[in-house]
Amino acid sequence: MDLLQLMRKARTVLEPHWFLAIGVCLVYGLAVALPAELNGFGEMVSFLLAGPLQLGLGFFFLNLVRGEETRFELLFEGFKPLVTVLLCYGIITLLTLVGLVLLIIPGIVVALGFSMTYYIIAEDPEISFQAALEQSWKLTDGYKMELLELNLRFIPWYLLGLLCFLVGVFAVIPWHNTALALYYEDLRAKQRHV
Repeated sequence: MDLLQLMRKARTVLEPHWFLAIGVCLVYGLAVALPAELNGFGEMVSFLLAGPLQLGLGFFFLNLVRGEETRFELLFEGFKPLVTVLLCYGIITLLTLVGLVLLIIPGIVVALGFSMTYYIIAEDPEISFQAALEQSWKLTDGYKMELLELNLRFIPWYLLGLLCFLVGVFAVIPWHNTALALYYEDLRAKQRHV
């Protein structure tokens, strides 16, 4: 896959929705980060909010790349399959941390392998957490290096965003998420043609 072309396409798809997408990503970031700063129970609250809100981002950006209705409220759709998303988030977090402790590389592989889980749940909210994790792993089989390369291509843009008094980061996050949703759509299309 031509990753530069995918990144250009993501910018084009995002362009009419950029401010809404920035708002969605900003609320996601604040909702996940702020509770941890408030008190001792804040970290648990952040943990409980992160998975459903991550799924909400999946709903939002899948709708965006499919040309469907994009609404701010999609961010909160991730709370509907609550048990599934909490189990997925907990397992992904735990396995990624264990992998990072075991020489870093296994953690990166695990994170990449399960990175499509939220898009899969967004497509089928009735799916079990095991099936979502398995499908993500199968979907990324043979594509983890390319997916890593796609994520790495955004690092210079994040650094540039940091140089713009952090404001630029909020423009890069929606672009990155749109590119990942497009990548998911491409993987799904390839899977259907196999």
